[in-house]
Amino acid sequence: MCWGEKRYYSLDYYLKETFHEKLYKLSLNAGCTCPNRDGTCGSRGCIFCSRGGSGDFAASPFLPLRNSSIRKSADRFQIPRPRLHCLFSGLYQYIRSRERSGTCFFPAIEDPEVKVLSIATRPDCLPPEILNLLGRLNRIKPVWIELGLQTIHASTAAYIRRGYPLSVFEEAVRTLRAIGISVIVHTILYLPGESKARCWRQ
Repeated sequence: MCWGEKRYYSLDYYLKETFHEKLYKLSLNAGCTCPNRDGTCGSRGCIFCSRGGSGDFAASPFLPLRNSSIRKSADRFQIPRPRLHCLFSGLYQYIRSRERSGTCFFPAIEDPEVKVLSIATRPDCLPPEILNLLGRLNRIKPVWIELGLQTIHASTAAYIRRGYPLSVFEEAVRTLRAIGISVIVHTILYLPGESKARCWRQ
């Protein structure tokens, strides 16, 4: 069976089937911190992450997130216009401040050219007030939460300095799904010490 021109079910195919056109991923940076760097659970971060975190290749966190800044970001990455539809207008760094998150997320999700808001965060950064905010956003347009799991194995998680146990991730997924939010899971295959057999058991 083929999906479009591919032998596997791709995200691009899903988006075209769902939204009836191609969507482009536009990354923005909320300028938030990470508990694995601010001292909450660590200060060095995960071994694979730079000091800039997931915002390294995103638009500046100091730009006001109005329509104009979204347009500037689209121009910077040469996203075709006038049919700009941002899939992840807001692949933001880790959610820490309710006020800061609201200031960033609502202008992005209310932009008429944005179809989906996808927020990259950690499963240990989802307190009740943030879940309430995500529920409000999800009533405007679809919200996807991208969680960095990387591995299910405790020894590997300790080696990469992930900073939270598997149970925290599992609870975050259950809670997000219970409020109707789709979850995307990030994993890293073949981390140090993981064989092919051990890796694919994930």
